[in-house]
Amino acid sequence: MKIVNWNIEWMNRWFSGNTSPSWGSHSLNATAAKEAAGRAARVIRALDPDLLTLQEGPSAREEMALFLDHMVSEGGPEFEVIMGADGGAQKLYALRKVGGRCESFGLATDALTESLRDVWLADVNGDLMLESYDFTRAPLVISADPVAGQPVRVVVLHTKSKYVHRGQQLFENPATRPEFIADAMLARRRISAEAFRLRSYLDAVLEDDNAARIIVTGDFNDGPGRDFFERSYLTHNVTDILLGSTFYPELIFAHGFLSRVAPAALFTARFDDFVDDVRDRPLLLDHFVISPAMADEVQDGGIAHEAFDAETDRMDGRREERASDHRPIWITLGMPLSG
Repeated sequence: MKIVNWNIEWMNRWFSGNTSPSWGSHSLNATAAKEAAGRAARVIRALDPDLLTLQEGPSAREEMALFLDHMVSEGGPEFEVIMGADGGAQKLYALRKVGGRCESFGLATDALTESLRDVWLADVNGDLMLESYDFTRAPLVISADPVAGQPVRVVVLHTKSKYVHRGQQLFENPATRPEFIADAMLARRRISAEAFRLRSYLDAVLEDDNAARIIVTGDFNDGPGRDFFERSYLTHNVTDILLGSTFYPELIFAHGFLSRVAPAALFTARFDDFVDDVRDRPLLLDHFVISPAMADEVQDGGIAHEAFDAETDRMDGRREERASDHRPIWITLGMPLSG
């Protein structure tokens, strides 16, 4: 069974009308929106996933249906859809290819999963006071049933963005740099709070069943390496939190493709880093992490550079000249999942 995860940049801006959708919005006219959507559709068709998980999906299921009809019109597969409840204009989605190697899927409704929507206490402001907090976008948790295989729990995650409004302007002015640092630290504390909460959930699932079959995927807004804030302000590396502690080796999750991709190709996005003064910095923001019981079933995985590049003319041009600002990631699962 092949699983593809992709943050498709602001799909919501392709549409107007929500539950009565049409192509185009205040950001993109209908022609440009269809061109961007066509590029994304062709990438998906080239990757041919059995299960597709998305971040930054449209705000209405009907808008996603309009995109999927567009994909079918270009010769792509049909998909069934599950939409996350949270996210506003950037929803989480899981899509099952009809007739593929994922036989069925559905929302996970067990008590532990339902509790992810509860608030918890965290000091996200750095004022040493615990306050109520909840996910910016509650993780979308589904149970997928592969053909001739055992069910697997898939957690789709899109953590809080690190974006700070007018960040470069604030950072480059010594008088306003403290304001930027404060806003950036708030964002990172919120991401850390979400990572710790999700890891607590994973530990609880494994405590109930140490053979639990779990995949966590999505845009973690974080990855390998130590950025300025981790070096100087002692913030956390989020992906390390989700993978687990070396003090509990039996609970450590495996990365789905890290060892399968050449170091020079280990990135899913490229953005200018004005803090460390690095233009077009390669960043690994999107991940698969796999529970111990099914780590050996990952046959292959990677980052879909070739399919992405084939549908991208300019990353710094108009929106319709690229498929997204993130590249898709993928894994294939073998026995006993796919028979």
